Amino acid sequence: ELQSCTALDLRDPRGRRHSLAFVLLTLTLALLRGRDGNLSSTHRSMRNTHQELCIFLGEEHRCISRSHLSVFLEKVCVETFDNLLFTYYGLTLNEEEKQWFSGDGKELRGSIPKGKTRGQAIVQLVSHEEREVIAQNFYDGLKESEKPALRHVLSTSGLNGQKITLDALHLCPATTELIAQAGGVFVIGLKENQSELMSEMLRSLEQLAVLQRCTTLDLGHGRIEERNYQSYCIRDVYMDKRWQNTHFELLIKVTRTRTCKKTDQKSREVNYYLSNGTRSKDIFNAIRKHWSVEVNNHLRDVTLNEDHMRSKKKNVQKVMAQVRTLVIKLLRKTNAQNWVAQTECFLDNFKQLLKWLKKINFL
Repeated sequence: ELQSCTALDLRDPRGRRHSLAFVLLTLTLALLRGRDGNLSSTHRSMRNTHQELCIFLGEEHRCISRSHLSVFLEKVCVETFDNLLFTYYGLTLNEEEKQWFSGDGKELRGSIPKGKTRGQAIVQLVSHEEREVIAQNFYDGLKESEKPALRHVLSTSGLNGQKITLDALHLCPATTELIAQAGGVFVIGLKENQSELMSEMLRSLEQLAVLQRCTTLDLGHGRIEERNYQSYCIRDVYMDKRWQNTHFELLIKVTRTRTCKKTDQKSREVNYYLSNGTRSKDIFNAIRKHWSVEVNNHLRDVTLNEDHMRSKKKNVQKVMAQVRTLVIKLLRKTNAQNWVAQTECFLDNFKQLLKWLKKINFL
């Protein structure tokens, strides 16, 4: 059941009963038409296209009121919605070859209460190659941490046995052991949040020979970016006992040199990563593609205006975030180069949107 409780009454104050699946469908169509960022604007799209959608489906439904929409969305079972979302629109994993996924958290800024700095947040695992969200979880930034939320989504999705890239925040034994003991591979940033481990690695670096090197050159966005990768075997380097089940194999040093084409000004940055993997070139490539999560977050913020959608109701924020995940998965199927242009096209031509959704067997 999509309802958070089977005993919940889905009728509005006037006694009108609404279909949960139909409301979520109209909500999805509204976001596909670029009407995100404001629940009132989203509802106007739902209302304006209601009759045409009912005719297309050959069904009769009542249009939900704006005042009841928030109350209605509070009754959606987030866990069940997630299961449906990733069962029918998830990525098919190859059992023979592990795939790379990026993990990261993102604040739902519209949920931050006045006077507070944190609100509801979403943590996602995104495929490096397809840039598809394969699993996600929510947590309360005021009370909970991103680290256990990510471990939960790793273990429940079974992706802890895959290959995972994570930010330095997640470099802790609980996370590294979860992945290593499941037979997975991790690449995690090394920064000052693990000061003792970083100091030990930097001291060892002076005595270790470079295992493998690689240099890449990227041209774009008005700059030249050169990345120099170096890997070092740290299998025999002494570490604290709490890391003994992590099975670190490689330390990776990445030196980024950026040159602004217009001013010829240069900047240099050095980053370090730890991994239990042994294939240096594969790990170099994974570090480069870790930005898949950031691209996904940019789509949510800029294309769909996620940060502008404000609601004090936690479940409304979660359901809207889930619908955005579905919308991103659907927009990828259009193969459009410009997603904003595609949503504007759907906004101007609702019939085209319906025909396309029927063509891909969504309707």
